[in-house]
Amino acid sequence: MTEQPSGLFKTAIKDPAVRLAALCGAGAGAVLVFAVILLTDGAEDPPAQRDAFKPEPVQQQARIRAVEPPPVARVAQPTPAPAAIQQPSAPPMETYPELPVSRIDEPGAISGPREETESQVTAKAVPEDVSPPPLPEAVPPAPAAKPLIAIVIDDMGVDQRRSARAMKLPGKVTLSFLPYARDLKAQTAEAAKSGHEIMLHVAMEPESAEADPGPNVLLTGLPKDELLKNLRWNLDQMTGYAGINNHMGSRFTRDLAGMRVVMAELKARGLFFLDSVTSHDSVGSRVAREAGVPYAARDIFIDHKDEMDFVMKQLDKTAARARKQGIAIAIGHPRDITLRVLKAWIPKVLEQGFELVGISRVLHRPRPAHSGAAGTSG
Repeated sequence: MTEQPSGLFKTAIKDPAVRLAALCGAGAGAVLVFAVILLTDGAEDPPAQRDAFKPEPVQQQARIRAVEPPPVARVAQPTPAPAAIQQPSAPPMETYPELPVSRIDEPGAISGPREETESQVTAKAVPEDVSPPPLPEAVPPAPAAKPLIAIVIDDMGVDQRRSARAMKLPGKVTLSFLPYARDLKAQTAEAAKSGHEIMLHVAMEPESAEADPGPNVLLTGLPKDELLKNLRWNLDQMTGYAGINNHMGSRFTRDLAGMRVVMAELKARGLFFLDSVTSHDSVGSRVAREAGVPYAARDIFIDHKDEMDFVMKQLDKTAARARKQGIAIAIGHPRDITLRVLKAWIPKVLEQGFELVGISRVLHRPRPAHSGAAGTSG
């Protein structure tokens, strides 16, 4: 049953003024409600929307990171290598047992194996435009009836008193003079008069920055014109010699481009090259063979320890090497102990059936590329 309005209410709603006031009140209320809605809209997102942007709990983030796959490591693609350079087969003299892994930069001091720096690796890099042609064959020294021993005395000329003693050694030895020594003409003339073979001892860049190789040293990285200028200064300091060997040079003899400049000049002058092998990575023999320069390589240092027992032991190794291989090349220096031991040792080794010879007797002589199989020995 619907409730009916009272009589007073009926009278009121029939009054026009009351009805107008009611309408105005209803309109004002609607406007107020609409304004409230506009003011509060966006002030706070709905619960669902707020949840969508709420930061995840730390544990949840950690869980997600834990299951994410690790980033794929970028593997550097190797730079395409230039065309392979054919390595020459080792000449007969280089089939000896491997040398100790050490670099001997100067007499009396041995440095152990060193980790190579980037600059050293760069210095050894083969220039792209100097790939060598196939190397000619080298004619080894002819077999001799007796085992051959070549003794080389380096650093001659600076200490003139000891150099004079070296010239008086019995038997034939090879004396290698430093180009900056004084009175070279007189000293070399006396050495030749004593029956010894003469060489020039050319300073080349050592690995150690502290070592002083002397003036006009051959350095890696020099422009070709400057390198040739230094080389020619050295070669022009004396006459009457048939070849050179390196003084120090543990760095320079590893440099292919620099050694090619040296060998081209030696070839033009008709000189040979003896590699003192102050670096295990020397390219001296390889480049000499490539250039057609007669060459040889040192087998044993006899006095990098200035001790009598050590020098005697090294000379015994030299004799054993010569007996086994037919040839042995040993290098020493004009020092009191070395000269005293050699003076006593040389007559004994000659009595034992060995032959003491100059370096020119034990050189490898590369054949010209166009020649046939036949060849003459050095």
